[in-house]
Amino acid sequence: MFDSKKKIEKELKEEQKEQRENQLKWHHYLISFLFVLVGAVLIAYKEIDIPFICRFFSCVFAIAGVICVLSYCVKDVSTGYYKLDLVYGVMLLFGALLFFTKMDAVGEYFPIIAGVILFANGVVKLQHSIDMKRIDKKMKKVTEMWLVVMIFALMCIAAGSVAVYLTPQNPRTLFIFIGISIIAAGITDVFTHIVFNRKVRIFKSGVTDTEETEDTKDSREAAENTLPDDTAEAVTGFEEEAVQQPVEETVEEAVEVTAEETAEETTEEAADATD
Repeated sequence: MFDSKKKIEKELKEEQKEQRENQLKWHHYLISFLFVLVGAVLIAYKEIDIPFICRFFSCVFAIAGVICVLSYCVKDVSTGYYKLDLVYGVMLLFGALLFFTKMDAVGEYFPIIAGVILFANGVVKLQHSIDMKRIDKKMKKVTEMWLVVMIFALMCIAAGSVAVYLTPQNPRTLFIFIGISIIAAGITDVFTHIVFNRKVRIFKSGVTDTEETEDTKDSREAAENTLPDDTAEAVTGFEEEAVQQPVEETVEEAVEVTAEETAEETTEEAADATD
């Protein structure tokens, strides 16, 4: 009864925790959408207008920063350990300020900044792919999704490196390349988040089932260890009663026999005395 109640409470807590986590995942997809929007603007804008690009990036960074800060503020403390949403949010807001106030300097180094962003995005995907591989190893169920995510990661890292070190004669070509790379990064981000979150959810459910099985096993062993003692005491009590009853009956029979023999001897002695 107690184990069943404890199991139900645990399941309710896990369900509430999963609902909170699902509510917070939307900001990943929104940032991925911003990536796609930025890439589309870089490709569609025919002329390179650095002030416009800087203002546009400033708005995008500000929106992404606010999203990260809000995500940190509403996140449950039990799931927020080692999450750097606040750090990312503040850095993005600072980047928005730089894009807005230092347009000339940012415009000069824009390809390098975009390349660093792509490189960092690829490193994040690389970590996700390694984590997925480790989860597969733990679950002893190997899938190829981790390899797909790793290919996306290497593509983003390569694109970021090219954007940083490549200096084509036509800057417009570089901007188109950066735009395509950013769009690809945003789309692959959505795929990576879906696959990775599903993998983590399956792994967590498997760990929970294992823990419940171990708890059930411990309860069963405890019950088995308890039952023999009670049974032994009960058996001992029954044995004592079974032993005492025949002894008492034997004593009573011996007393009755002795009383009868004494009565007969007394009767005989009385008869002899009369004679």
